[in-house]
Amino acid sequence: MPFLVFAADHLMISEIVLQPTDGEYILITNPTSSDISLENYYLSDGIDPLNGKYYYNLPSGANYWSGSVIDFIARFPNYNLKADSSLVLSLTSHSIFENHYATTADLALQDDMMDAIAGVSTIGFLSEKLDHNAESLILFYWDGTSTTVKDVDYLIWGDDSTTTASFAIDKSGVGDYQDDTPVASQSFMSSHEGNFKLIRNGDEGTETSLGGNGITGHDETSENLNDTWSVVDLTIVKPSISDISVSPDSPETTEDIVISADVTDDVGISSVTLTYTFPSDTGSPRNLAMTYSSGDTWAVTIPATGVEGELAYYITALNTSGLSESSQIGGVDIANPLPSLMINEIRETAVDDSGDVYFVYEGKTVTLDAVVSLGSGILRTNFTDMFIQDDSGFGIRLYGPSLLSPALIQGDSITVTALVEEFEGILQLTEFSYDLIAANRPVPAIRTVGSLEIATAENQGSFIKIWGAVQSRSDDIGGGSNVGIEDSEGLASVRIWDSTNLLDDPTADSLLQVGNLVQVFGIASNYNGDGQLLAGYATDIQAYKEGEDSDGETRLLVEPYPFVPQLAEVIQYSYKFPANSRVTLRIFDGSGRFVMTLFEDYRSLALEVTKTWDGRNEVYQIVPAGTYIMHLETVNRATGEINTDMAPVVIGSR
Repeated sequence: MPFLVFAADHLMISEIVLQPTDGEYILITNPTSSDISLENYYLSDGIDPLNGKYYYNLPSGANYWSGSVIDFIARFPNYNLKADSSLVLSLTSHSIFENHYATTADLALQDDMMDAIAGVSTIGFLSEKLDHNAESLILFYWDGTSTTVKDVDYLIWGDDSTTTASFAIDKSGVGDYQDDTPVASQSFMSSHEGNFKLIRNGDEGTETSLGGNGITGHDETSENLNDTWSVVDLTIVKPSISDISVSPDSPETTEDIVISADVTDDVGISSVTLTYTFPSDTGSPRNLAMTYSSGDTWAVTIPATGVEGELAYYITALNTSGLSESSQIGGVDIANPLPSLMINEIRETAVDDSGDVYFVYEGKTVTLDAVVSLGSGILRTNFTDMFIQDDSGFGIRLYGPSLLSPALIQGDSITVTALVEEFEGILQLTEFSYDLIAANRPVPAIRTVGSLEIATAENQGSFIKIWGAVQSRSDDIGGGSNVGIEDSEGLASVRIWDSTNLLDDPTADSLLQVGNLVQVFGIASNYNGDGQLLAGYATDIQAYKEGEDSDGETRLLVEPYPFVPQLAEVIQYSYKFPANSRVTLRIFDGSGRFVMTLFEDYRSLALEVTKTWDGRNEVYQIVPAGTYIMHLETVNRATGEINTDMAPVVIGSR
């Protein structure tokens, strides 16, 4: 990640107390996402520049510390420092530390730390270890066999550069070591008085991250210590960042991402910032201010990325004392939405080795997003017999041995998981469970079909519309009524069960009288091999008028703006046609290739019809961005006269 070089990727010393002697300690922090064993880590303040004795000579076994009774070079015990946690190392003993602070240290120099070389005393016996006027302290790593050690953290403090220069480290030109920062260019921390401490403000500032002697390649001698460390009251601590959460935990490219965290501090929070990079390997870091929510929670929303990839982030909290703390780097995988299984796909068939045709999804459990087209308790009152429909324009039956309580009603948007089963040659969903997403949604993609299409296998269970003239009606037939609707293809049968109470509505009852021109919505089904439409609601019965009366011209009008189907946008168009004509409205691409037919049928009346196009072709795929031609043609049935009109349609992209 581009910003990883600026984030902590190794152990750091984050606090240090130089005086009084009984209170001397250092706080070592593991800011990484992995536990770290301290078995091969060392700590030393025992350099002697006048005699050429430095910690980095440890692999040679000679001249690796001063030998002073107030200095030390010590090896850590086999202590496991957990990820994103810290340890307190007393530079005296446990008892002295406890008497001074009334609390315990994790480790103590005199009680737990080991000599740098077994059998050689390398920890001075006097309690005072750190010179509060000027000195250096080095945390380093050695595997016991390499000819060089690796710096982990390097601190130097004092009142002026002349004083600190005598405690500085520069391994340039020494053996296999890389060049360090020249002593004259090294920065130093201030010392402090009693009841104060030195604390790291944030990370390692402008420290050089490549080509150094550090355990991760940093040049630890290049840290701008005068900026990254401050003298503060002994009681002041950094902000605490915890309980980081990402919602949704597996985001898709179309979803916003909310990142929240609990941030606390004893003196008060000044700001909380989220830094994120997307894609994590090539993107540039962006900062977003997090806002206070409630309790200790701060949150921010990252807008939907629109493309898949990995997003990396971390959180930085700044308190009113000017101290900051950063979280570990987190990652979020953002994926394109899985292609939704559509109801029309469930009826897919295949041929087995024996030549028999079978339903591919029969016996499988599927998950669908759909809208209830005919609710439970309408057709049957003793078991669940209901229907759902999705954007494919097709529907399917949901069956259950008992009624749902509470009932699902028309317009309920649900995510349903169910078993696909065959019943009398028709697929249905059983053993279903569902989540209610929303209510009062329109049934999607209602198609107008002819009377002959009601019986087709692919339409079974779909909420469709037919229109025509009422030719017959018979009531009190087997617990319901049968209504015959004649259209251009023939006679369609509409079944209205008494359980629906549909005919108790005066408007619906009056519309379904012989001679009226109506449009009827309902579920396509079969009865004894013949198609019938199951109407369930009074609103399913409407007076039919396809459009407004027109002057008989052949005229096409498309709204003059581009639209983006990927954003669920549609384009509105209107077309006029004369009476007694065959009307055909089609879409062609810029090269003249046929894309789809929007309308093709005979019309006896001269009308103006207004509709919308969603930018999809006949197989429900979004067509590519570009300019398309909408073409209208009318053919007079009596005279054969042909008239045409056309208009451009511009489809854009995200």
